[in-house]
Amino acid sequence: MSTFVKPSERVVSCGDVSCEFLVDPIPRPKPPAIKVSTSPQHREIVFVDNHKPNSIAILRGAQAILRARGIPVREEVKLKLNASVTLDDAELAELASKGGLILCGISDCGSCSAASVRDAILLQQRGAAAIAVLTKPFESQMDRIATYYETDRPIPVVVLDHPMQNVGTAELRARSEALADAVEAIFNE
Repeated sequence: MSTFVKPSERVVSCGDVSCEFLVDPIPRPKPPAIKVSTSPQHREIVFVDNHKPNSIAILRGAQAILRARGIPVREEVKLKLNASVTLDDAELAELASKGGLILCGISDCGSCSAASVRDAILLQQRGAAAIAVLTKPFESQMDRIATYYETDRPIPVVVLDHPMQNVGTAELRARSEALADAVEAIFNE
């Protein structure tokens, strides 16, 4: 005798219908393709720090390098308190309204990389130029998550060496330089 009772209502755990695409054979309306942009409306770099060890040091280093190269970078770094959770609608709307090139990360594990990728996708969906910053073992996260979103072209990702933790000053500086080089190349496309 089973004690299982079928729920009376559907439960959607992701905040959207992407999980249902995998388990529900009922056809759903297909969202429009996202028009991917790397050209910000306002020529400025905006960093989002997901509060991982050494991420703020790498971001601040990249800020200084980019400024020395004459590239405008917003002083404020948006702090994300939980790296493994996607930004909420208010945070996404606020970032999208700033109009700069938004860099989401730096992510160096599976769950935080997935969240940074989804942040970049949701910002792109809102018309913002946004890119995830990941470390090498997790660079495939964009391909894996973007499977559920149609785009007019692939969303770029900045990939840095791994790890970010337990590295010396020289390694942090090298990661800041690599980030600055990648951001400058995208910014000047």
